[in-house]
Amino acid sequence: MRKTLAAAVAITSAVLISACSSSSSSTTTSSSTSTSSASATSGGSSSAGVAAAQAYEQQFLTSPTSIGISTPLKSKPPTGKLLVGLDSGSGSAVVLAKYWAQAAADLGWKYKDLQSGTTPASQQAAMASAIQLNPAGILTSGIPNSTLTTQLALAAQKGIWVNSSADTSPDSGAMYDTSISNPAQLAQWGKMVAAYVVVQSKGKAVIQEFTLPIFPILVDFDTSFDASIKTWCPACTITTTAQQGSAIGTTTPSAVVSAVTRAPSTNWLIFDLGDLAIGVPAALAAAGLHGLQIGGLTADTPNIAGLKNGTEDVWTAYSLPIVAYRQVDSFARKFEGIPILNAPLPTQLMTPQNVGSLVEDSQGNYVGVASYRADFLKLWDVSS
Repeated sequence: MRKTLAAAVAITSAVLISACSSSSSSTTTSSSTSTSSASATSGGSSSAGVAAAQAYEQQFLTSPTSIGISTPLKSKPPTGKLLVGLDSGSGSAVVLAKYWAQAAADLGWKYKDLQSGTTPASQQAAMASAIQLNPAGILTSGIPNSTLTTQLALAAQKGIWVNSSADTSPDSGAMYDTSISNPAQLAQWGKMVAAYVVVQSKGKAVIQEFTLPIFPILVDFDTSFDASIKTWCPACTITTTAQQGSAIGTTTPSAVVSAVTRAPSTNWLIFDLGDLAIGVPAALAAAGLHGLQIGGLTADTPNIAGLKNGTEDVWTAYSLPIVAYRQVDSFARKFEGIPILNAPLPTQLMTPQNVGSLVEDSQGNYVGVASYRADFLKLWDVSS
């Protein structure tokens, strides 16, 4: 995301996506605002909208085959550099940090992980601690530049570069790149999920959307999803309920049950992050609410498991390993004085129909491209 996920709380989650956070505070966890995409005008026949959505979704139903970049470094990078990662501690953030460490090691660099939490105060403290270590670079995901203004200025004075996988902020101070999961990428993911919802509902979707406005990068997903639904399905409706970051894995499941109880015609539940949906299928079942389809942005491993067991329906794929390697690749290019590579991430829609063919790591995290590590090592002129 030139701003993410997450990965958001992690990003990321992933979204990353993977470990996103913000300088603003949210409203109460279950505060809800209702918006409708229903249109008074026809906007074309529903069958035409469904057909257009189906044509769009088709290109995202198979696994990607490339890491998306192919320009090698000029030479093998010198070893011994230190990278520090700010890790919010959420599920996808932990995975992202794991691959930051692996990518750094593949270049012969050192890596240190620091817990950053999800509040501006904890993120600022973690950034200050990272700067004190005098690393060559600092890795983040989703922390807006506005939260770290003072720290980024200090890092710039000390010659420390900072890279984010998910941020909508322009480069500032020591922050030199946020292009990996940028607004255009988030908009694409929103359109992808909207297409699937329109097709699966046959143009009759009644949607409850659960958002995380505390993470600004995720707004790009929400905006694109809502606009695409309105374009392809003017009769479909969307009700939006805002959640706090602290609601993940805690109060969101009960908020979902309440929202569905208030609107029993609901047939789709869409979440800003896969992590936000954790616990929701169990809560719905316990409340006797069945037949609801679940999906959204950036699946975590429980969401992939949900696709496999039939309790969840669609998620965008966010390869945390490739995101991590792209960030480290950007550092290698920055240190070498050559342009960084701004290219879309390999992605797809993950569904019950293709979940069995997903490329995953040994812990069930989405990888996407099986050869990603060898591909990066080749670009870096590093033997495996």
